Amino acid sequence: MADTAFEERLARINSGQGFVAEGLLGNGDLNTIRKRQEKGRAPTPATMGVPVKKRLPVKRVLIAALLGVVSFFGGSLGAFHATNSVPSEFDQYRPLVEALGPVGMSGLLAMLLLYISGFRSMWLVGAMVLGFFATHYAEPHMAQTAPVLWSQMYSPEHADALKFKAIAQSAQINAVMPAGFALPTGLSLPEGVSLPVDLGLPSG
Repeated sequence: MADTAFEERLARINSGQGFVAEGLLGNGDLNTIRKRQEKGRAPTPATMGVPVKKRLPVKRVLIAALLGVVSFFGGSLGAFHATNSVPSEFDQYRPLVEALGPVGMSGLLAMLLLYISGFRSMWLVGAMVLGFFATHYAEPHMAQTAPVLWSQMYSPEHADALKFKAIAQSAQINAVMPAGFALPTGLSLPEGVSLPVDLGLPSG
């Protein structure tokens, strides 16, 4: 009985159905083919050596851009409230925060987020930087659109300053636009208010 089972198993291995066992034991035809492939003397699979096309990691790029937005607002809010809040036990760090400023604080937060997230590729770092600077440019217009929110996040005076910065940015864009291009509605200076530099704004 045992001899019959052994002969059947031996026949199955010799017929090529025992490749798994051969691979584990390191013998048989499969092992011979593998050794020849390692030495370059046997045909290799058609897919071996074919370059794999790298796809843009869209989700991770969006996350990196969002981290840039978070780092901007985190640093900006932290610097603002650290230098304008009531005295506290953290006043010893106020000179450092004032020296770094909002951009420096945002940069430190961005590096911390990069380290935590593990993003190292050029695409992801670039997306984070792009998100940071896009938010830096868009913040005045965001504050102009939602002045109440910015007044609560920072202060009414800071929100007003950002509003006039948005007006100045729009005026600079208007200066390089073709004739006939007009500023968006609501971007005229209030009566009695003027900017230190003549930007060609409508007088209202």
